[in-house]
Amino acid sequence: MGRNRPQPINRESEFRPEEIFFSSTDLKGIILSGNDVFQRVSKYSMDELIGSPHNIIRHPDMPKIVFKLLWDYIQSGKVIVAYVKNMAKDGSYYWVLATVFPVRNKEGDIVEYLSIRIKPTTENLDKVSKLYELLLQAEKEGGMEASFSLLMDTLKKLGYDSYDDFMKDIFIAEMKDKSDILQIKINPDFFVLEESSLYIKDILKKLKNLETATKGFFSLLSHFEYIDNLFSQKSEKIFSITNEIRLTALNSSIESLRLGSEGAVFSVISYEMRKNSEEENKIIGQMKGHIERLSKEIKEIIFNVFLSKLQIIMFADFLNSKTEHINGCIQDEIKKDIKNFLYLISASYQNFTELSSVFSESLDSINRLKKMLGKLRTLIEELEAIYFRGLIEAGYYSGSNFQNIFNHVKSLVSQTKYDIMSIEEPLSGLVEKEHLLQDALEGIIRNLSDIRYDLEAITN
Repeated sequence: MGRNRPQPINRESEFRPEEIFFSSTDLKGIILSGNDVFQRVSKYSMDELIGSPHNIIRHPDMPKIVFKLLWDYIQSGKVIVAYVKNMAKDGSYYWVLATVFPVRNKEGDIVEYLSIRIKPTTENLDKVSKLYELLLQAEKEGGMEASFSLLMDTLKKLGYDSYDDFMKDIFIAEMKDKSDILQIKINPDFFVLEESSLYIKDILKKLKNLETATKGFFSLLSHFEYIDNLFSQKSEKIFSITNEIRLTALNSSIESLRLGSEGAVFSVISYEMRKNSEEENKIIGQMKGHIERLSKEIKEIIFNVFLSKLQIIMFADFLNSKTEHINGCIQDEIKKDIKNFLYLISASYQNFTELSSVFSESLDSINRLKKMLGKLRTLIEELEAIYFRGLIEAGYYSGSNFQNIFNHVKSLVSQTKYDIMSIEEPLSGLVEKEHLLQDALEGIIRNLSDIRYDLEAITN
């Protein structure tokens, strides 16, 4: 529809952190529906929004490469998360963290796109807004190819291999930051609904149960994150110490050569120390590989937990806002949006069902890590016996440097034992929670299944 674009002004359109809004579009990006918060923040009437291309709210500060990425993702059937600066009808701006879902029908074909937006509240927004300025400049000078190269180079410098990894981190950070305020709230009007609409109230209760289940599951998952962070800190330190022990063993070998045949015993002790430290380094390397895989698996699970939470909060908010329309019967236009949420709930159910096997593998990895840590502790205990023998032998050679060498090894071994114990205790605690984690995941899957069944009954 033809209309003059508003001129941007440096004033923010109010969008509160506890709010959430959505819009759905067809495959060409034409707006099909939205909620009252979308209407209020964008300052367009619903009549103006429906039937308009979604770029009606596009802000000129946005680089085109972000929208190209968005379309590439959703057209290939993938969810995408991105920071977007939008422009309201009066030219004011509002930032959102948009999560866009492809909506599929029963045959698996993509039929619509649904975008759920929350207000960014983390420091990531400042970094991204500055990056967008650079991307916009790159586009002006070298087109989208230059902009894309700059985006990927910047993400790589930040430690991300792909946009996928980056978007999962920002989404998780934003959802964590709003965990206390972004929750399901049940409209009190639902308690006086007519009997014919009691199933809607029942669905809201089940959505609340699902929210509680995801919260409990995430609370347990936080132990994984703690182990991941702890191991990242300690593994490099342990690796560095065992490497220092290996170099100290080399110095001990050189010192033993100065004693000739009398230094044979120190030569043997030095060899045993070096062999022990090399074995420790090998185990630490294997553990690091396991932790890296585990970290990716857990991040994927947490990402999906928060995606599900976002969907159910949005769906509950949508139902709450339609109280007067669903008291008695459900209008076709509302039923259409409910059907979209049904597709998302179904997709979420499928994701969690598939993730349950990934989660089982993650728990197996935790058990393997525990065994590796046990082997590492055994090697450290063997090293204690080696340096103790070295200290005894060094007592017979007061003129040598062996006393200092083995005292240094003693200090390094003490540090390593402490670091291993600091990982081993929480790791054992996590293994003990294994059944709780599996029960919590199964609870989420059951809740999703129940809600899906109820929504199918409504929309058929």
